[in-house]
Amino acid sequence: MKSVVEIPCEWLDYLKRHGETGPGYQILAVKLKDGRCFDQVVASEGCIIQIRGYKEVPFTPDEVASIEVNHRYWNFREFERAGKYSWEFH
Repeated sequence: MKSVVEIPCEWLDYLKRHGETGPGYQILAVKLKDGRCFDQVVASEGCIIQIRGYKEVPFTPDEVASIEVNHRYWNFREFERAGKYSWEFH
């Protein structure tokens, strides 16, 4: 697993057509070819940089089946500053 994963090229135009969730980032829903779904994925500058509940991105670009901008906000920067992740609050 990696902490930053590039978004597949075929999705970059789609992301450019949608607004930002906040300055310099978008919140996405990502569905994988194996059926797994992640509905709070932070993307910035063509890369997935964080997923709620994960320290690292648990998939590779070739596993992505679809991406949707959903702006499903959570304060991921606050978790990052505190050194905490969402699973610690469940």
